[in-house]
Parts: sequence; C-alpha cells; structure tokens
Amino acid sequence: MKISVLIIAHNEEKYIARCIKSILNQTKHSDEIILLAHNCADKTLEIAQSFPITAIHFNGAKGIVNARLEGLNHVSGDIILCIDGDSFAKNNWVEVMSTTLNNNKNVLAGSWVKFKGTIFGNMYNVYSKYRCLAKNEKATYWIWGTSYAFWGKDKNIVMEIIKRSAVLSGKIHLPRNPEDYWLALFMSKRGNIEVTNKTWVASYTKEVSTAEMIFRRIESYKNKNLMRNYFKIIKN
Repeated sequence: MKISVLIIAHNEEKYIARCIKSILNQTKHSDEIILLAHNCADKTLEIAQSFPITAIHFNGAKGIVNARLEGLNHVSGDIILCIDGDSFAKNNWVEVMSTTLNNNKNVLAGSWVKFKGTIFGNMYNVYSKYRCLAKNEKATYWIWGTSYAFWGKDKNIVMEIIKRSAVLSGKIHLPRNPEDYWLALFMSKRGNIEVTNKTWVASYTKEVSTAEMIFRRIESYKNKNLMRNYFKIIKN
C-alpha cells in the first residue's frame, strides 16, 4: 500500500528542514514525500531540494486552500497524510496515522497537535492531549490542517470539500476560512473519523504572545459553532 506525505510550505525556511527530517526519520517510511513551496520568497525551496524528496515550486493564488488543492494534484498514494511546513512530527506519526485510518473503516484521521511558541500554547497542550482521543462528531473539532490523513480513493472528494470551504466561509462571513473543520464536518457524514493522541505534530504558532493565542482560540471556538450550525442547515 503506497503512502504519500504532502507538506505545504509558505516562507518556512526557519522550520522546513526540521519538518522534512521528521518525515524522513519515521518508524514507517512513506513511499512518496511531496513538498509544495507556495509563493515562497525565501530559501524554503532551496532547503527542501537538498533532501531526497520531491519539492515543487508553485506561484499561484494566495491562501492555504489554493496551496492544498495544488499539492493534492501531485500526490498519488493509497493513503495520503498532510502536514504543514512550520510543523514537525513524532517519529511514529506515519505509522500511527495509517493504523488509525485503517481502524473501524475510518475515512479521515487526525492527531494531537502541540502548539509551540507561547505560554498559553503550552498550557493548552495539556488539555488538548486528552481531548484528542475521540471519534466521529466529537473528533471533528480536533482535525487540524497540519495533521490529517485520508484514503487516496477519496482524494477528489476531499479536494471538492476544500474548494467549497471558501464559499461556505464567505456565506457566514467568517474572518478566515477553517477549511480543515469544513473537511471534518463533511467527511464525518461520509463515514467514521477518528483522532488519536498516540502520536503528535508540533506546530509553531503564528501568534507571538499569549494574548494573541487566547484570542485566536476564542475566535476559533466561535467560528466552529457558527460552522456547525450552518452545516446542520445545509445538510437538512
């Protein structure tokens, strides 16, 4: 069974080497590692090209949705795992994520995401670790764009959901587009989903202070409530 890892990176020269090394040094090796350098103006691509992976330069429309869609065009695995370039994975990430996806006919799997960069992030990690052991509706909240996996046969479905997410977020006037949560909501209606804390991905936060991190978490909570309520309407 072919396993692909997709790395999305935008100006991540500070973190990208650690991200790639974490994927190369897994207990279960992937068969394909694709890195998409999206509108990078730094040395992200140059650093990535020094590793035995496929690094693709992509200048396109702004936004993570466009980057994910382009990146998914280049992966071909039976299992596809996604991670972001400002993150790094525990060495059992590929193995545990693949096993979790195989459990109970799951169609989407996620893992615990540890935040690095603020004091609040470190405190939040203690809470989130024990919440990231959930299935189906309870799991939707914990599917993060920097750590999820799905079956290659569902790639076109995943891409359609990601593409649609921007339209849906616009309709309910969200300040940003949480495409990962839209993906979790729609995939949960197609089959079982599950998150695990038996592995993790560590992600460096864009927020530089505890206050910013708290505000982001409050905003995320409010947005997800709006999305869940709207999702119930459009599904009825």
